[in-house]
Amino acid sequence: MAMLPLDYIEFFIFLAALCAVGIWSGHGERGSSNDYFLAGRRLPWYAVGGSYIAANVSTEHFIGLVGASYILGVPTALAQWQTTIAEIVIVFLFVPFLIRAHVVTVPQYLSARFGPGVRLAFALLTIFANITIFMAAVMYAGGLALSGFFGWPLLACIIGTGLFAGVWAVYGGLNTVAWTGVLTAIVKIGGVTLLTVLALKAMTPSGGVIDGFVKVIRDNVGDHGIWKQALAASTPHLTQYGAYNRLTVFQPPDHPLTPWTGTFLGFLAVGVWYGVMNQFIVQRVLGARDIWHARMGMVMAGYAKLFLPLIIVLPGLILFSRHPEFMLGNWADANHRADGGFVVLVREFFPAGLRGLLLAILICAVQSTISSVVNATAAILTFDIYVPLINPQATEKQKVRFGIAASILAILAGIAMAIAISRMSAGIYQYMQTVNALVAPPFAAILWVGLLWKRTNGAGAIAAIVAGFATGIAFKLAGYLWVMPGWFYPFGNQAPVCLLVSGLACIAATLIHPKPTAGTEENPVTFWNSGETLRAGLGEHWYQSVVLWAGLSLVLTLAAIVVFSQLFFPTGPGR
Repeated sequence: MAMLPLDYIEFFIFLAALCAVGIWSGHGERGSSNDYFLAGRRLPWYAVGGSYIAANVSTEHFIGLVGASYILGVPTALAQWQTTIAEIVIVFLFVPFLIRAHVVTVPQYLSARFGPGVRLAFALLTIFANITIFMAAVMYAGGLALSGFFGWPLLACIIGTGLFAGVWAVYGGLNTVAWTGVLTAIVKIGGVTLLTVLALKAMTPSGGVIDGFVKVIRDNVGDHGIWKQALAASTPHLTQYGAYNRLTVFQPPDHPLTPWTGTFLGFLAVGVWYGVMNQFIVQRVLGARDIWHARMGMVMAGYAKLFLPLIIVLPGLILFSRHPEFMLGNWADANHRADGGFVVLVREFFPAGLRGLLLAILICAVQSTISSVVNATAAILTFDIYVPLINPQATEKQKVRFGIAASILAILAGIAMAIAISRMSAGIYQYMQTVNALVAPPFAAILWVGLLWKRTNGAGAIAAIVAGFATGIAFKLAGYLWVMPGWFYPFGNQAPVCLLVSGLACIAATLIHPKPTAGTEENPVTFWNSGETLRAGLGEHWYQSVVLWAGLSLVLTLAAIVVFSQLFFPTGPGR
């Protein structure tokens, strides 16, 4: 895609704004570890929520989720709506405990409850997940987009995006990550919204957005013309339970992404782990001014996830309406074309003179997530590896200095893993969700059991981790070695089973070895003895009410799920 002078002006205006915010927010943030890793615990709610969205929505959404939406349809929206529900659970049940603990990292929190063994295990798991799931996938997707749009070598795009994106985390720590994240969230959401609107306007001769939306939905029903052929071609690859419905979030048990059997329990495992125990997400919560700012920031993020399908899932439906022929022919080729769907939409609907904005969107998408993950990884390496195991007497300056070195190491590791992913054949979004479903359940289980049952100890937590990972690996091996029923393979079905096995293992090991773990709290907190903590920071006035705004978010989310269900879009015969 050729760049016009106007495109360069747009891009450099954005770049100047990003640098200005980065320099301003990072000034003086390396004086102490509290400033560098937690922004001095002074982030307001809008910085917490805005930076959460910036870190959470990245190139793997624009590339991977648009592609998944082209192949699967509306079911990809369910993951976003489940996140909204999970965040409401997080707001009311978990945020107060995180703030009350006054820790820098999640492993520190687990150490006080389950002991140093669990702390180390979770720290190593987090570092692994940050590099292999988040940084690598985002760097690869960003490099893929830049290469696809502008013809630059993929390897150079991956390395360049990784280095540029990580620089702000190295420079100014969490404060820079948060405030540059607010800017990039505005640019990303605004830019992709513009693309969606332009695409809808181009779908019908009338040029109306509503007319375009109606046509897209009509084509995705798949009951006429080439769209019917495309749906028929894809159905055998998506379900063996008869006709496939692209417009309902409730899918058969063998659906690769959202089997109904895993819909209601999946967020208890993956959603809670992602929102409560994922350091790069929860770090801005730990850096909030107080419990109310932390809670309201997460509520704000929940609204963003509620409406996100309009600009990330809808483009996939538009692509199906525009190019149903991608589904015809070889299925592997269809998946590869789907991952390039965002590139196709931009080429067809983004006019000349807006490509500088597109480049800014892509840089935003990579920068915000990578900088968040880099800072979180450095925090784990500093507070859970370096200080307890290498230098217990480390000064504030030594902690910050090690954190900077750890940030650079994390960037280089992420680039190396992104290059490795570029040689894989699986779709980006499917890859991320599969790894999430493997690593999340054991730790989600010990969090749930630990906060529900006061007697839970380190022995139970270790047993849960071992049992959970063993079960997850056994699922993968069984699916590889033998031909299993279709419902066996979806990670949405496997994750709840791993969660259940981990929870039972935690309870059993605690009963077998009931002695409290050395070095843990003598009177551990649970949901049942923390009423005052759970009621803190709910807002003094109605317009500040966390209960009101979170409740409205829940109602809207459930309404969206009902609309895109069999009630409004029944699966017709013969489709």
